[in-house]
Amino acid sequence: MCIVSDTNVLSSLAAAEALSLLFRLFPNTALVIPPAVYHELQVGLARGKTQLEKVLAEITNNQIQVLSLSILEQQQVESFPPQLNRGECEAIILAKTRQVPLLSNDKQAIRYCESQGMTLIDLPTLLRLFWKRQVCSKVEVMQLLERMRQVENLMVKSSVWARIFG
Repeated sequence: MCIVSDTNVLSSLAAAEALSLLFRLFPNTALVIPPAVYHELQVGLARGKTQLEKVLAEITNNQIQVLSLSILEQQQVESFPPQLNRGECEAIILAKTRQVPLLSNDKQAIRYCESQGMTLIDLPTLLRLFWKRQVCSKVEVMQLLERMRQVENLMVKSSVWARIFG
């Protein structure tokens, strides 16, 4: 089995120094990204998002694999709604054609995946899974959120907080 990821979830986990929790939550599961997400990570690092070094290191260590799209998948990417960026489109099409979950925290991508009946794991669901499956405690998840707030200015609404901890 594999899970496809978009850029934003990996960036948030890297900001919280929590990428290892993702691998512990999904052992024996390949974490893959499309080429456009890899490019977004490189661009983000060049723009000063130093936390992305951790994600790129996991790619170098083969913990995260870059998976190329088939020609048919590349053609399908062109038909996606314009509000989705290239990384999101490629990640969605990989997850859809391979019928595997997608990790994303982008609102537009989430809406699109829901409309397509795809399996999606957003950041609040992922954080809830961390403590529900005892990968870490609720307190540790709260600390992760605080680091995400400090590094990425991630703000969590009370309704999202309730989804994570309720």
